[in-house]
Amino acid sequence: MNWLMATILSYFFLALVSLFDRYLLVGPIKNPFAYTFYVGILWSLISFPLIPFGVKLSNFQFLILGLAAGFIRIFAILFLAKAISESEISRTIPAIGGLLPIFTFFLFLIFLPETRVLNQFYLLAFLLLIFGSVFISLEKFSFSFKKLKYPIFSSFLFALNFFLTKILYLKLNFITGLFLILFGGGMGAIFSLFFPKIKNQILTQKPVPKASFFFILGQAFGGLGVLFQFFALYLAKPNQVPLINALEGVRYVFLLFFVFILSILKPEILKEEIRGKILYQKIFAVLLISSGLAILSFQK
Repeated sequence: MNWLMATILSYFFLALVSLFDRYLLVGPIKNPFAYTFYVGILWSLISFPLIPFGVKLSNFQFLILGLAAGFIRIFAILFLAKAISESEISRTIPAIGGLLPIFTFFLFLIFLPETRVLNQFYLLAFLLLIFGSVFISLEKFSFSFKKLKYPIFSSFLFALNFFLTKILYLKLNFITGLFLILFGGGMGAIFSLFFPKIKNQILTQKPVPKASFFFILGQAFGGLGVLFQFFALYLAKPNQVPLINALEGVRYVFLLFFVFILSILKPEILKEEIRGKILYQKIFAVLLISSGLAILSFQK
């Protein structure tokens, strides 16, 4: 399997988990802090069984780097959860995915300048991604920074996580890197308990058996998506990592298909506007983003 196939598989599963996240965050688990805490704790529990399969913690510097990558990723998920809980998923996910390659490119440009050189094609792609990301996040064609701020924070933190993860995989094996990131995410979840207000929101979240089933099922899909995504990062060269982000257009195809089907069969589940002018707006925005992603994808 090459990095491209791993990336496509990851976005298929991540599109599925996005639907579960939207259902949970507008229904049984309305609190993004509680949702993120559960995700982090689940990550830490999953990390321990990986130890016998090749985890090697001989380098203290990369130990800290791996934990930091996981810590950052759990907060990226927190902002993602807040964005999903406050806006439509067919707006939020493309907005984050459109901004993510931009942040990733600039991180690599600044810290690993030999991996990528900006030219007129990248600048055109960035403009398309920015306009598409903003346009898909508009509600009734009016701009709202309140709706866009969480996707911006989330995409930046995800980009930073991607950058640190690739640095990690330049020196460590796949299992060790995966273990450190998962365990670091668990540490991030526990860290949130040191804030009394957040701790109270987490502890007051009442368990719902049906929600627990959907949470576990969604995280199983999410786990497969993250596994393939990290494997793609492991296989890719440093200058190919931004392309992994740029190929998020594949995720939009899956996501919009799932959302369209569910909006017809079970419109009350996702509470998405997916008809009339809203549908044309989303299609046009995705075309803008996809055009930018295509330009990035064909650049060598």
